Amino acid sequence: MTTPLLFAAALALTACYTYRPLATTELAAGTRVSAQLTSSGSRELAGQVGPDVLHLEGNVLRADSAGLEMEVREIESYRGIRSDWNGEQVRVPRVAVAGIQERKLSPGGTGIMSGVIVAGLYAVYRILGGPGLFEGNPGQSGGPGR
Repeated sequence: MTTPLLFAAALALTACYTYRPLATTELAAGTRVSAQLTSSGSRELAGQVGPDVLHLEGNVLRADSAGLEMEVREIESYRGIRSDWNGEQVRVPRVAVAGIQERKLSPGGTGIMSGVIVAGLYAVYRILGGPGLFEGNPGQSGGPGR
């Protein structure tokens, strides 16, 4: 019973995500996005997010024609330095945004990673003495008539 639970837990922990261009121009509240700032937008928001920020990643709280309000989870500088945030709210004017991408589940990456983890867990299980997939439990009879 515990072995299937371990495999299920491993599968749940291996989800892979990627950022892709928006499928629509409308941003719904709760959508996880990465907003790339323009150089002037980066300067304009420096007082709120720090200097030389290229990307803001987080959840959209509200979006309208003037801009979007985000719950920021991570920022990335022009040098590639990432910093975690704790959901602070930032209002980003539309003119400060060079592009927006949406976070999506990557089925291929998730499948490959899940397979690697499950195979690794199974190998460890076998090394530690667990029965194989096609082996019966120890102590059971081998078949009919025995």
